[in-house]
Amino acid sequence: MGRTRYVRRWLSMVLVVALGLAPTGSRAAEGTTGAAGAAESAPTETAGKTGKTGTKTAGKTRRKKATPKAKGPANNAKPLATRGKGSRAARLKAGREQAHTINDNVEITPFPSHAAAARKALSQNRRDQLDDAEKAAREPGQSDRWQTVLFHLRGFDSRADAEACFWRVVAYYRLGEIGRARTIRQSCEIAAKDLPIIEKEDVQSASLQPATALPELVAAGEKPPAPVPNPAGYEGDSPTRLDR
Repeated sequence: MGRTRYVRRWLSMVLVVALGLAPTGSRAAEGTTGAAGAAESAPTETAGKTGKTGTKTAGKTRRKKATPKAKGPANNAKPLATRGKGSRAARLKAGREQAHTINDNVEITPFPSHAAAARKALSQNRRDQLDDAEKAAREPGQSDRWQTVLFHLRGFDSRADAEACFWRVVAYYRLGEIGRARTIRQSCEIAAKDLPIIEKEDVQSASLQPATALPELVAAGEKPPAPVPNPAGYEGDSPTRLDR
């Protein structure tokens, strides 16, 4: 009986001790697990913070290095553009002011000798061309003589220049083109002193042509034969000189 009580008391004590130690172990296990989790999470957070800080620092460093290069050309270009615009505007303004001054204040006075000098130059050019035509008409060794004479007279109006008309009529008579020579002769006024020379050229040219080549003998619708030229040099008197 007494032994039975002793056994019961001992079991009760063991049970109490076992129940008292169970919560303490559980809490110790939980504490260990929490500590391990904190240890695992701590490096991650530290690494995250370190990564962000490193990235920001590197970004700032790159921006600081790139910023002067990017701003350098822009800062240099702006003053140049400003100076260019300013100088161009100044030049335009100065040009307008100068043009305004010239239009209002400058008077152009023609030189008194300008018209006379122009007339003298034109007169000298006319005389040179007429002399060249006469030289070609007289020179013994001149090839294509009368075509050359007409070439020197190409710029003249026969109706307004009697000397040019004289040499042109003689040239066509010598080429055997009687009809054309007579037409030009009727359209200009040759000096009375020179008319006998022209009449002589007409007779001489007509004597070289066949009868069917003369304008008054060509039948209507018929083609006249080729003219007969006279390539000999001119040996008559010079035409009346009319200086202008």
